[in-house]
Amino acid sequence: METNDFVLKRLPRGARPWAVLVGGVMCMVTFGIVYTCGNLLPYLVSYFRWKMYPDMRMGSLIWLQTLLSGLPMGMVIGGLVERKFGGRIGALFGAIVYTFGVGSTFYSIQHSYAATLVTMGGIASVGSSIAYSSILPTAQRWLPDNVGLAGGVIIGGYGCGAFILSPLQTTFINPLDYRVNDQGFFTQEDLLERVPYVFIVMAIFFTIFQSIGLIFIGQPDDNIEVETENLIGTNSEIRVEQARVWPQLRTTTFLVLFLSLTCNATWVQLTSGLYKAYGQQFIDSDFFLSLIGSISSVFNAGSRVFWGAIADTTSYQFSMSIVCSLGAVLAFCLPLVKMVDNDVLFLATVCLIFSCIGGTFSIFPYITHKCFSKANFSVMYGFLQCAVSVAGLIAGLISTHLLNDIGFENLFILCGFFMLTSLLLTFIVHKTDLARLMISADQEHLEEDDYQIYQ
Repeated sequence: METNDFVLKRLPRGARPWAVLVGGVMCMVTFGIVYTCGNLLPYLVSYFRWKMYPDMRMGSLIWLQTLLSGLPMGMVIGGLVERKFGGRIGALFGAIVYTFGVGSTFYSIQHSYAATLVTMGGIASVGSSIAYSSILPTAQRWLPDNVGLAGGVIIGGYGCGAFILSPLQTTFINPLDYRVNDQGFFTQEDLLERVPYVFIVMAIFFTIFQSIGLIFIGQPDDNIEVETENLIGTNSEIRVEQARVWPQLRTTTFLVLFLSLTCNATWVQLTSGLYKAYGQQFIDSDFFLSLIGSISSVFNAGSRVFWGAIADTTSYQFSMSIVCSLGAVLAFCLPLVKMVDNDVLFLATVCLIFSCIGGTFSIFPYITHKCFSKANFSVMYGFLQCAVSVAGLIAGLISTHLLNDIGFENLFILCGFFMLTSLLLTFIVHKTDLARLMISADQEHLEEDDYQIYQ
């Protein structure tokens, strides 16, 4: 594919898409800090209890993960920035904002929990959303015939961040492998004093990786404007519909996908955010729990590529049905893992959970691209990602107000029902209005390959 990018045009034509993928993965690794919240949470809660909030509980800090998962309009802003200025500029702007937010948490965490939510949950979240929405569609344009695979690789980098960050956090904060007390909190002062400095360490690491990765985030020649003109220039009703954003937001297709992602993301935030706090009830080694976070991130990353490829070769409904079914079963099984009291079984369960997390965030970009066209992908996926913010609100309320009353076991059972609800929504998506238009177009032999998902 041709390009006018001053870096990529110096590479062989066949190497350009892969250079973009490598650069995108290097950047996305740094934005995956949200998947280390489960590892960070016990340290942060223990620090706040030691410094200023002696009655803080584990469920209280889930709000930080909620904000890190994305502010309501962060992805939309990112999509608009990417369409206006291109992938590299959007990613650079987002990376600067994100890294500043993480680094400034060194100061905010010593001030208050609210200030931490502003820098880490607010500033950093907006930055990562802008960069995420810039890198993902750029990579997909380089591999138009393998959208699911390209999206899976890029989002896999996002999920793989914990593979590096979780051991980095634990090794820096708890090098002596201290254990929590009977209440599940750290009380060793030398450990607690290191907590703020981990944000400086992460900011330095992020800057290095982003500086290298951003070099290769360039656009191919077939830009968004040309794609939109081509769509409008046809006589197909569905092509004209795909060229408009606001009509798409009012379709039942978007509504069903929004509700489905809300259910999946609620399950994601509760399981990924609380697995370590739950594991500390029957596993003593903090290093082993950190190892679980690191290994599970590999499953998170690898599964995004795997599920992207599965969606490419089968359909949205087939792949998402498996993800929802497996996710529900695993949530129901977590209380049984504690009864068995087996460390390796807990490791395997968490790894499979993160495989379903990877599937969730690989398949939804795929279906967004298929339903709403590549011309509108970054903006429409930004609106769809608002469901993650809604899910964060639900997860925060559940963990804050219900966790202490119902316990971890019942909370995970509740999580399983969110996935069952999403499974039911997956079964009806092909009956929505835009889906019916696409089926009709397929019957008329229009864009047959693009609409195979609904066959």
